[in-house]
Amino acid sequence: MYLLFFNRLKRSGGLLLLLLLSQALTAQKIDSLKSLLSVSSDTARYDILFALAYEYSDVNDSLSLIYTEDLFSLANEMGDSSRIIKAGRIMSGELRRLERFEEAIHVAKDVLQIARRHNNLIEIKLLLNSLAISHTWIAEYDKALKYNFESLVIREAEGNKADISITLNNIGLIYYKINDFNKSIEYYSRSLKLKKEVNDLHDLDRLLINIGLSYNILFKYNDAIDYFDEALSNCNNECSDLVKIESQYGLGVSYYGLGNNIEAKIHFEQSYKVAKRSGHVRYQAETLLNIARIHVDNNENENAKQLLLEAEKLSDEKSYNQLLIDIYQVFFKLYNKTDDYKNAAFYQSKYITLKDSIYSDNLIKNLAKVNTDYEERENIKTIKAKDEVLKLKEEIIGRQKQEYIFIFAITILILSLAVALMWAGKLQRKANRLLVDSRANLARKVDERTAELLRSNQELDHFIYKTSHDIRGPLATFKGLCLVALTDVKDPVGLDLVQKLDITADKLNTILNRLLIVNQINTAELKPELIDFNLIIDEIMVQERKKELPPQMSIKHHIETDVVLKSDRNLVRIVLENLIDNSIKFYDQSIRVTPFVDIKITKEGNLILFTVIDNGIGIHEESKHNIFQMFVRASERSETGGIGLYLSRLATEKLGGTIELLSLPDKLTCFCVKMPMDLEPVLHEREEEKLLKERILADEAKNAYQYT
Repeated sequence: MYLLFFNRLKRSGGLLLLLLLSQALTAQKIDSLKSLLSVSSDTARYDILFALAYEYSDVNDSLSLIYTEDLFSLANEMGDSSRIIKAGRIMSGELRRLERFEEAIHVAKDVLQIARRHNNLIEIKLLLNSLAISHTWIAEYDKALKYNFESLVIREAEGNKADISITLNNIGLIYYKINDFNKSIEYYSRSLKLKKEVNDLHDLDRLLINIGLSYNILFKYNDAIDYFDEALSNCNNECSDLVKIESQYGLGVSYYGLGNNIEAKIHFEQSYKVAKRSGHVRYQAETLLNIARIHVDNNENENAKQLLLEAEKLSDEKSYNQLLIDIYQVFFKLYNKTDDYKNAAFYQSKYITLKDSIYSDNLIKNLAKVNTDYEERENIKTIKAKDEVLKLKEEIIGRQKQEYIFIFAITILILSLAVALMWAGKLQRKANRLLVDSRANLARKVDERTAELLRSNQELDHFIYKTSHDIRGPLATFKGLCLVALTDVKDPVGLDLVQKLDITADKLNTILNRLLIVNQINTAELKPELIDFNLIIDEIMVQERKKELPPQMSIKHHIETDVVLKSDRNLVRIVLENLIDNSIKFYDQSIRVTPFVDIKITKEGNLILFTVIDNGIGIHEESKHNIFQMFVRASERSETGGIGLYLSRLATEKLGGTIELLSLPDKLTCFCVKMPMDLEPVLHEREEEKLLKERILADEAKNAYQYT
């Protein structure tokens, strides 16, 4: 950078400035640079401000920010887009280091738009990385993941493994923050592999620490300790403050998890000591929280309280929302332990409120969209291979059809021969033998045809499964285009059309999911287990609330205390989920009606009854006889093409039960499912029927052979 500055000054004839700059590169470099500001042109002044900001960065970030702000203002006055982008990126970084995250994001987003217009890929990927880090620290993980994936696409196209490794590490950090630790280790490991391939030692110790932190959460404490020790040995006892802080903190967590509180406290205190000295507020709060946990375990409640209050104050000042959630949780445990239920309830309320605000439905949806957009690239790579497999299977099916025609012709020929022999008046013994042969052949053919029918059903299931998955790729692309259009389209008519297309895509995705459930039911290997109805219904209601319940709707459920069901959990959930969803979806929209859904699970002899009653729009008489068939829609409000009740019937019958629609007084609608209390006898009976059929066929074949 300084060589570039020298050349620029030399070309402009600034001999005096050149001499002064030579002094600036010595011990008086900073003072000399400051003295140049008042006598320099805008171009030279820009380079001087840049140099001063660089010199103070990570030494005195507050002072560096002052020079960076002047640098950014000067770049705007000059109207030079490349300088504006560069200065804005540096200013955003300084704001981030000072933990002024909202301001850092605002500046980075503004200059990112300029960088995109000029297709400045170098600055784009640096700005994306800066935005991702800022959003990560304020727990906006969906936005952070979006920026990281966009950066990863650029870096993968460039092929620089060191750069790719950095972004993979950042993605791993986000999955760590949202508690998907297996996924975080996956991205960390990919990052570590690339670093080793190119022998990149930059931030290797930090990456090893990240992997160790993930193993801590997965309770693999000994593995975590190995990674922390490797990180410390990697920098040969000349580690940066941050590496010392994070490795000692991680070792504290490991030993705490192994039950060695004494060793854990030693490492936490070492981490806090370095964090306090170097001004790392977040890790001060982190270590205080964990030392407080140890005090709680040792019943040193007053010490724990003081540390938690200090940690809460630090975290609240810096808006460390994720850390505040953990602090509130320990406060609740402390006050609950000391029977201070008022304060326990207070911190429990703060915990729930903050957690719901961070891990909201929108966050989950946005994370899913970001993952879908990125994985679409991988789907495109596999579609071609899948098409080749489909073509091969179509050829096999064609050959099978020819074989079926041949078998059918042979069957007709045998039957014709039997009739001819009967009419020929052969001897009774010969006629009887032929009759037995015909029966055996017919049974064999029936068995073969049954097998063919089963194969056809399997092929149909496979076709539904494959088609649904193949459609997902283009559908994901279509959704992505809709998302882009919703951002870019400004015309109201066009925007309304795009929104309708987006809604249609969501409906199609729902239908595809339902078709996959059909395949899942048909191919499921039933696994009987005791069913927890409360847990299943709670899971279903969480899903329904995400889709927004109708206003003023009342949903109640009652489960008799002596109800015990041993069945397949997945299929039982499919039955209940579709019946409950059906009742909610087709509620009565009249303002004079208060909609309700009443779910009852009772016992009747050796059967368990599920009843779902609602006061919705009801079902027309002409639709009742075929309401459980596939693609039958009893109302125009159906968004899934009439598959929900078909899934309920299919799953119920597989579990050995029955389902029916009942009409109750006051125009109430009731779906009633009866299911055996124990699925194992049903499965045993089915297996015995299969064996009995096989024995009958074997005996018939044996008798025919002996008779001849």
